[in-house]
Amino acid sequence: MSSDQWFEFRAWMSHQLRAVGPHGVHSPFVYHLITEVLRRKNLPKSYNDIEVRRADLLRNQASIEVQDYGAGSRSGSLAERKIASIARSALQSARHARALSALAAHAKASHILELGTSLGITTNYLSRMPSAMSVNTIEGAPSIASLAQEGFDALNSGNVKLWIGEFDGLLPEVLTSMPSVDFAIVDGNHRLEPTKKYVQQLLPFMHEYSVIVLDDIHWSAGMEEAWNYCRSLPEVTLSLDFFDFGVLYFLNGRRKEHFVLKRPWL
Repeated sequence: MSSDQWFEFRAWMSHQLRAVGPHGVHSPFVYHLITEVLRRKNLPKSYNDIEVRRADLLRNQASIEVQDYGAGSRSGSLAERKIASIARSALQSARHARALSALAAHAKASHILELGTSLGITTNYLSRMPSAMSVNTIEGAPSIASLAQEGFDALNSGNVKLWIGEFDGLLPEVLTSMPSVDFAIVDGNHRLEPTKKYVQQLLPFMHEYSVIVLDDIHWSAGMEEAWNYCRSLPEVTLSLDFFDFGVLYFLNGRRKEHFVLKRPWL
């Protein structure tokens, strides 16, 4: 077990001891979010065509050259990797993707930003939301981006715009090209300083009802520090720690609150 894996295990145990369900919170907003938005029975439906695409990727034994600009994969940072291996290590579960799309739907997000397209499965779920007019998504590895674009084309995800390149170079251009940033997911380059930097770059584009999701917040000591930094920002009025990801809200008129929560979608 690597040091990051050991850290994540200890973080999971700590989270289990502290996490509460809906009856452990004293916020009507959070109670509603858990019981009416994120409970398994209330999640958006699974889309068969997206899950067929996932299954195809998980079976694909072809190899591709991968350039990783982030912290890398725990399963190895090989230059050449099998698509099936990438899919196994990088793709979020269907319930995870549905939970993220439920949060975006609850925010009535029209314009969505995703840092870390990966193979595009979560992107496709986000694009199916009734309110989603556009999904701008950035992927650093051209070979992975190519596979994601194949999926977008096959699934007719015409409201998705894929940007290929490093976050540092592309993010300012992407942000200024968007009419608004209603919902943003940061799921790439899992390191302390880059994560803090991306959130700081997002802040000027946030409005009161915008939402930022940070994925893998307990992936390593650096990511946990980045999460603690971001939730402490003065602009953030509510933060939710679901272990797999953290959610930041900017709602005006709220006293600052933080909740460590059980995953209601399991």
